[in-house]
Amino acid sequence: MYALVLILNDVKKLHAVNEIFYEENCGATNINSRGLGKILLENNLDVPVFAGLRKLIEGDVPYNKTIISVISSEEKKNIVTRRIRKTLDIDNKPGIGFMFVLPVIECFGAKTDHYK
Repeated sequence: MYALVLILNDVKKLHAVNEIFYEENCGATNINSRGLGKILLENNLDVPVFAGLRKLIEGDVPYNKTIISVISSEEKKNIVTRRIRKTLDIDNKPGIGFMFVLPVIECFGAKTDHYK
């Protein structure tokens, strides 16, 4: 099993990403989140350097989305990550978000293959 974690800064792409999980029969949890950079900028608005960077980092929305999915097979994990990378063009668009995958040694209480 694998835990896929995607920090999505471009929340306009959230629907497209959620469709990938649904179409591939994978559950996913979406969480509103904020990066440390945005939090620090919020607390240091009076400092000119931070004020200038705020608009650059923050964009239109003050939060991003953290999406977590536990995927049962390596084959399915490869399909989902490939589709997300292609949909977001994550390898060529720095700042759109980032994704990583971790092995899951044990998992309790989770349903696998949600939509079968």
